[in-house]
Amino acid sequence: MIKEFNRIAIATDTDAATKFRSQLRMKQRFINDLYTLVTPFIKVEDKSALQGNFYTTFIELFLAKYQSEFPPISVNKMLEAMEVNTAKIDELTKQIASIGIELDSELNAAEPDFNIYTETEEQNKLYKALEKVCIDLKRLHTMGVRLTPQNLQMGTNQALLYDWGSKSMKPNLRRVLGTERG
Repeated sequence: MIKEFNRIAIATDTDAATKFRSQLRMKQRFINDLYTLVTPFIKVEDKSALQGNFYTTFIELFLAKYQSEFPPISVNKMLEAMEVNTAKIDELTKQIASIGIELDSELNAAEPDFNIYTETEEQNKLYKALEKVCIDLKRLHTMGVRLTPQNLQMGTNQALLYDWGSKSMKPNLRRVLGTERG
């Protein structure tokens, strides 16, 4: 009977999570700025409609609302007469479009899974074994046995690394995943 492989979440990609959250906040801010800029001229029911190529949509909605109020002049002249900051609208539209996160009607987005997973059964076994060694080392330390992290790292050929944040040994995730260099 073949045992089914179950991936193990061994870490979280905090850099990717931070970047995602930062881009999400930027996109929300840009949309709110664009909303503030265009609502004096056109009606916007849903802020999430400001995503995509909104500049073209803005021009169409502006013309639909104001074209009858002007003599036959160019669109640029109409926008200029109404003191519409088209450069700012265009720039915000481009900035919003450049962020590849799709927002819902409340300007939120589902956060992706930022966990880093094992890919093979061998990686699972190695990670579990290294985790067990780390637990045993921590237990030795609480019993008064003084261990130096540098020697443990060298003795395990860098399979264990010292985590200064938690002040304990941790499995080297690059070693577990087979992505370390050198």
